[in-house]
Amino acid sequence: MHALNDILQQADQDCERYLALTEREREAIVQQSMAELEQLLQEKRPLIEALARHDQSIKHYCSQQQISAQSLQSHVSGLNDEALSAAYQQFLEHLEACKAANDRNARLVRHSQNSTSNLLDLLRNQGESSQNIYDQLGNRSRSGVSRDLTKV
Repeated sequence: MHALNDILQQADQDCERYLALTEREREAIVQQSMAELEQLLQEKRPLIEALARHDQSIKHYCSQQQISAQSLQSHVSGLNDEALSAAYQQFLEHLEACKAANDRNARLVRHSQNSTSNLLDLLRNQGESSQNIYDQLGNRSRSGVSRDLTKV
């Protein structure tokens, strides 16, 4: 068995675990469950550290083989080891899925932050979207301009 295969298999298992946590994180973001998000951050920390160690191990392997990290795929293909090639491809797929899940969760967080900010502006009667809708007493403005809800 090839030394890189062990690294890739362990890294792939950690990627799968990390991906499962990002799915749980997505649900917690949607449900706005801060307690769950805090717990998930604690669970993700050791996996992030493990993935960083795997990255260092792969870089160390590359330096031992005197190849660049960018040429690792061609190096693996050149070894003519079907199991190693399959493990490498699976690892790359899981790594890309982790990145996509992280990006998705970051977009959800930004969207949630923007929505909350807009709602707070409405409540404070600030911002362009809420100007002149309510007066200082919280009554509907007498400007006579009505807006539909999508513009508010």
